Amino acid sequence: MDIFVEQMIKKRIGRSDWFVFAGALAASCLILTLLAVYIPMLLLPAMVGIFVLDYYLISSRSLEYEYSVTNSDLTIDKIISRRSRKKVISVDAHDIEALGRYRKEDHQKQSYSARFNASEYENGRDAWYLAARHPQKGRILVLFSPSEKVLTAIKPFLSRQVAVNAFGRN
Repeated sequence: MDIFVEQMIKKRIGRSDWFVFAGALAASCLILTLLAVYIPMLLLPAMVGIFVLDYYLISSRSLEYEYSVTNSDLTIDKIISRRSRKKVISVDAHDIEALGRYRKEDHQKQSYSARFNASEYENGRDAWYLAARHPQKGRILVLFSPSEKVLTAIKPFLSRQVAVNAFGRN
């Protein structure tokens, strides 16, 4: 029997998002002020253009992640403002070397070829991690916020030791 489980998670607005919002607003005000003083006849078209750019910049910070488990494949996609979808990573559950609750201090000194944060919070709060060998990217660390349903779907395909470390002996 095939297994297919899907979960959508919305990324919460974090500190870096607020810095982008503030930076876009400050840059827009500065540019519009300079245009009003030095080239007033370009003010209206520039205002329209800047507001459109600000809209796209700010709305591109609205992220959702989709976790889908199809048999032993875990695929994570990033959905940007419900406009575009990008594949973040796809991992075979058999290649997962470690899985568990994320604690930042446990992974700071570890070396990974790539790190992906596909969790609800940008600092990894309440997240799970998986460390795996990826054919193209090497050793990777993925932070994600799976539901119990997603974890249950991945569990049968994990190696015995990884499953025991992550879920205990039950």
